[in-house]
Amino acid sequence: MAFFCVYIQEAHPTDGWQVTPNSREGVLYAQPKTDQERAEVAGACMIDLALEFPLLLDEMSNEVDGAYCALPERLYLIDAEGCIAYRGGPGPFQFDPGEWERAIEEHLST
Repeated sequence: MAFFCVYIQEAHPTDGWQVTPNSREGVLYAQPKTDQERAEVAGACMIDLALEFPLLLDEMSNEVDGAYCALPERLYLIDAEGCIAYRGGPGPFQFDPGEWERAIEEHLST
């Protein structure tokens, strides 16, 4: 089993729809225009969140975001055959790590 985070387009860029908590916490990034810019913002995110698993980058065409309806954040469980075994609701209001964890445990027990 492997865990990955896929960094998609910036949900609350300074040149788009910014939210007060981001301003208060200094999470202020313009929407990346190049792969390099996206990698830099994703790297800052990885450090800020202390992620301990690999962070993958979506293409600038936002292929993964579009295919998985990921904006602003989603939790998925993809099985060994590449099929979706769990799809969480859109974050932050339907973001439920506990439900995702239960889905993983359930999937591993079958």
